[in-house]
Amino acid sequence: MAKKRTRKPRPPLPAPSWSSMLYAKIEKKYIGMFRFLLEAQDNLGYASVVDNYDCVLKITFSPHQEREMRAFLKGMQQTIPFEVFERPMD
Repeated sequence: MAKKRTRKPRPPLPAPSWSSMLYAKIEKKYIGMFRFLLEAQDNLGYASVVDNYDCVLKITFSPHQEREMRAFLKGMQQTIPFEVFERPMD
């Protein structure tokens, strides 16, 4: 039997200067469930309410995990109806 080779650990990624953000428009009754599911996903990101009347959430996460965040949000759209969009231009 062949001897297992140990993997060389990758060097850590440099700390980002800024967090990445996405926005989600969601029905008011789903905000609590959305935040619960997001925060339960191994510290992937967090959501805060930007507009309480239009029910817009700001999702903040590390730019190194954008692919994982988008995949998670796409999967969560099968459970909770919401729309994801980029930051609106001023």
